[in-house]
Amino acid sequence: MMTSPATVLSTPWKINGLTIKNRFVLSPMAVLQPTEDGRPSDQSIAFLVRRAQGGAGLLMVGGGAATSRGVSEAPFQPLMRSDDDRYIPDLKRLVDAVHEHEVPVIHQIFPSFGAMGIPGEGRPTRAASPKPVHMGAPRLPNGFFIPGGRTNPTPEEITKEEILEVQGATVDAVRRCKEAGFDGIELGAHMRYLYSSFLSPRTNWRTDEYGGSAENRARILVETIRAIREEVGDNYPIGVRMSVNDHLPDGQGPEGYAEVAKHIAAAGVDCIALTDGNYESMDANLPRESGAILAHGEAQIFRDALPGMPLLISSTYDPEQAATAVEEGIIDGLMLARQLLADPDFPNKILAGRESDITWCDHNNSCLRRLIFNVPVTCSKNRETGRESGAGARKATLPQNLVVGATGSPVLMGIADKLASAKSKKVKA
Repeated sequence: MMTSPATVLSTPWKINGLTIKNRFVLSPMAVLQPTEDGRPSDQSIAFLVRRAQGGAGLLMVGGGAATSRGVSEAPFQPLMRSDDDRYIPDLKRLVDAVHEHEVPVIHQIFPSFGAMGIPGEGRPTRAASPKPVHMGAPRLPNGFFIPGGRTNPTPEEITKEEILEVQGATVDAVRRCKEAGFDGIELGAHMRYLYSSFLSPRTNWRTDEYGGSAENRARILVETIRAIREEVGDNYPIGVRMSVNDHLPDGQGPEGYAEVAKHIAAAGVDCIALTDGNYESMDANLPRESGAILAHGEAQIFRDALPGMPLLISSTYDPEQAATAVEEGIIDGLMLARQLLADPDFPNKILAGRESDITWCDHNNSCLRRLIFNVPVTCSKNRETGRESGAGARKATLPQNLVVGATGSPVLMGIADKLASAKSKKVKA
């Protein structure tokens, strides 16, 4: 008979030398409402402190940009910045506030947003190869519509010289994070951001040392991790967040990604966070059901490839399901995003056996629509979310709320999709 979920999920574990008191991890999300110039705001801190109070054993700060170019091309604004030393004191203020609750905090950073970035004058987006992102039905998550679909501008192939520039800027950003007191950092190498474009043959058809074999496709992360390790030493936790399956006919499956991960692990990474799908298979990335990444066997494939490596998985909020995976040694940490928007006390309620009191995420993804439209993120199930700091939190305007509501309507979006499709056919004719 399995040990109770509360008993299993309350057990401590480690990333490098960092002890985490339980298995609940706040997944990084760009919902922190930093200031317009990229510093943590009172709302940023209040949001994180509330999740620490709710029982999460580790917080990951999302929406961080490591380079000035990354800030300029970001698809959502504003971002938490670590591209200059002047941001260190404010980042330290955030870290100190979380540490008051005896919870460690890791900063997820992006050097570039790759094919998901927004190009500017003289500033094209860059990726491993010139492969654009196309988003549209039927590969969209519940409650999310893009009438007629959308194809982003085609990125340019990043040069070897530019790769080294990005690496240097990323190492500098990690140094700042460490100086600010963050307990570790995570490199975002998932979805269709810069690093992730190298990992799959679908988006990487380079013929130099950064393309071809799994070893070559892992090289950009291997070199970056080694450079970071030289800067921060052996005892500072370095994580990578990566996709495990493209879920596309011409994409890479979990075996291929696990082979890439083995090379990344050998470079000295301390944990790997697993996410499913990418922006072209968002229905797999944001499933309605718990534990899809376990049901597909993807986490098990990574565990077999990486024995002893701390693994974190997303979209698994069913406590018995999560506890079984931990007890069987498949995973170590449980990343929670939307569920901790709906109920920041979810960890405490599970650990206290109060499952009947949980407010469950409805998976209608109004939070995602708000993020896409650069509207302050709230939650349809929890009106406190996005307003933890009180009067100082930014609030959406009535027109913004109307847009968010309208774009979640299947009827209205169905009409818009038909109109967009008809227009597209007329243009092609």
